[in-house]
Amino acid sequence: MVLRTDPQARTAVISHDAIPGFMDAMVMPFQAPRQADWDLLRPGARVRFDVVVRRGRSHIERVRSQETAGETLDEVPVLTPPEGEVAPGQSVPDFTLTDQLGRPATLAGFRGRVVAVNFLYTRCPLPDVCPRLAAHFAYLQRRFAAQMGTDLILLSVTLDPRYDTPERLLRYATIYSAKPEAWRFLTGSEEAVAAVAARFGMHFWAEEGMIVHTSETGVIGRDGRLVARVGGSGYRARELGDLIEEVLKR
Repeated sequence: MVLRTDPQARTAVISHDAIPGFMDAMVMPFQAPRQADWDLLRPGARVRFDVVVRRGRSHIERVRSQETAGETLDEVPVLTPPEGEVAPGQSVPDFTLTDQLGRPATLAGFRGRVVAVNFLYTRCPLPDVCPRLAAHFAYLQRRFAAQMGTDLILLSVTLDPRYDTPERLLRYATIYSAKPEAWRFLTGSEEAVAAVAARFGMHFWAEEGMIVHTSETGVIGRDGRLVARVGGSGYRARELGDLIEEVLKR
C-alpha cells in the first residue's frame, strides 16, 4: 500500500510484503523513475511492482494496480463516480449522523484529529467484506490504543440505516470491543447516509435481501482534507495501520 509520494523527487513510501530472500515486510521509500508508473502511485493505492537492483542501487518499475473490482461481489458493474465525490487533497464537507449511543456526531467535531471512515452493515453475509472491514478497524484500535480518541477517530457508517438502529449498532460494536469515544458506528436517514457515502466514492443498493456495495476506506487529515482512499476490503490491516501512522506523524 502506498503511504506517501513525492513526485518531484520520484519517490514513494510503501508498506510492502516480504520479498523472499531479499527483504522482510516493512515500510520503506522506493525510487520510481518512470513517469508511466506514477499514474498508479497515490496514497492509499494497493499496487504490485518489480524491484530492480543494479550496482548497489534500486528502484521500482512496472507498477500495477492490486485493487480488484469484484472484492465485494463477483458481478459489480462499471460505475461512474457518484455526485459529490471528494478527491484526495480536498476538504470533506461536514455531516451529522447518530452514533451507537444515540449521540449526534459531526465530522467538524473531530477537526484536529485524524479520522478513518469505512462503510459496512450489520447483516452483511460475506465474511470477507463487512466483518473484515470491522476487524481491520479493531486492529487499528489495538495498535493505536494510546492515541484513540485524542489523535485518531474511527467512524463506521452503516449502509443499511433502516435496519441498523443505534441499538443494533451498539450490539455490533460490542463484538469488536469498540470504545465508543473513539470508534463510533453511525446511522441516520437514508438520504444523509447516501450523501456521506457518495463523498467517499461509495456505491450501494438493496438487492435480494442484501446490500450490494463497493468498499472504500477514507483517511482524513487533521485539517479536514481527504488524504487517501483505500479501495476494496482485501488489503491487510497492517498496511492500513502503516498509512494511519504516516498521517498521524504530519
